[in-house]
Amino acid sequence: MFRFNRVFFIVSNFIIAFFSFVLIFLIRYKFFNFSGVEKRSLDLGTIILFLFYSFVIVILNMSFKIYEVNKIAKIKDALLANLIISVASIGVIGGFFYFTQTNFARYVFFLGFLIIPVIMSIYNKILYFIIIKSKKPIRMLYFGNYSNFSLFERLMSEYKKWFPMEIYKVLIDEKDINILEERLKLCDLVVVDSEERYLKEQFIVLNNFEVSGGRIYSLIDIFNYFDQSIPAEIVSYQHFDLFSAYKLDSIYNNLIKRIGDIIISLSLLILTSPIMIISGILIKLSSKGNIFYIQKRVGLKGKEFDMLKFRSMVFNAEKGKALLTKENDARVTLIGKIMRPFRIDELPQLINILKGDMSFIGPRPERKELIDQIVKDVPLFKKRLLVKPGLTGWAQVKFSYVNRIDQMNKKLSYDLFYINNLNFLLDFKILLYTIETIIFRRGAI
Repeated sequence: MFRFNRVFFIVSNFIIAFFSFVLIFLIRYKFFNFSGVEKRSLDLGTIILFLFYSFVIVILNMSFKIYEVNKIAKIKDALLANLIISVASIGVIGGFFYFTQTNFARYVFFLGFLIIPVIMSIYNKILYFIIIKSKKPIRMLYFGNYSNFSLFERLMSEYKKWFPMEIYKVLIDEKDINILEERLKLCDLVVVDSEERYLKEQFIVLNNFEVSGGRIYSLIDIFNYFDQSIPAEIVSYQHFDLFSAYKLDSIYNNLIKRIGDIIISLSLLILTSPIMIISGILIKLSSKGNIFYIQKRVGLKGKEFDMLKFRSMVFNAEKGKALLTKENDARVTLIGKIMRPFRIDELPQLINILKGDMSFIGPRPERKELIDQIVKDVPLFKKRLLVKPGLTGWAQVKFSYVNRIDQMNKKLSYDLFYINNLNFLLDFKILLYTIETIIFRRGAI
């Protein structure tokens, strides 16, 4: 009913990119006789190269969230992202070919990386427009309590422009069963608040609706699909079903993820060592205090560890009291203002990953005093301790920097989604999205 086939867009974009490279090649070297241009044959090596180019463009598109419904709908965002993709690809791959003196079709390479992302952006926008315009508005009925309806309505208001829909509601304390039956006749699907306890008559009506061809989604399903989150407010009875430690006992989580952490952290420590050395020198020269800032954070199963960061604030900024960073925080040093947007201050945490205190991907580690403060109102916050904390995570790439306690709920909703869906593909997606987060400096203070 809500299906938005990202895989179709990804595969069709790959095909468009590949055949565009082939067409440019044939026009340049085969179909026309350009002055001073020697003929080339389209051999297997060239075809493999074009497949590689196409793969690079699609992967970078994914990292810039191009295949998210709100990005496909916004052609300006897609074109800006693709401009960055083009420049970066030409710089990195072109530089590799130049320094290795590899013989390659330079004209096809440069022209392809400049125009193909634009072609793909226009194609995606047109295809999306055709798909959406061909669909009738989805008629949805919410059945549950009022407070959760407010959450549901707020979520749907963000997606109405991309998924045409009409929303009706029947609150669970409505005793007249005829109202529910009449509203069901108007709707294609029902969104039920699965935490509520229904009367027998209500269950029978809903069951008859589903058996006769209607669709029933839980509120958790809707947040999973649209926002890739699980708000703590809508989970009270189901938390052990959704977030239990035994569900995380997989080969990927216990072994493969750890091997990946070691490989990535070692590689990045080597690659970023010049940046880390320069940062350390600048910190030492520009302000008094240690180069590193060591802080106790809570990790897997509540175990505390010493988290490393480059010091980006004035010496003794917190004086023993845990304080969230504010926008335009006066405690941030001049060097800190440069490091923070590009996450340079977080690089020493690669050592924490190598030691096993952290993973490369997971919920961000918090201080014990903040956790103790939050769990008084949101006990579900402790579910984040079922997995290792991470250098980057789903909450970091989906939500902005959190500088207020009341914002922790939104951040928690993404962390809960991650814990409930932890797998290689989600980790890979977060890894790609982190590139966009760093380049556009999203969520940094």
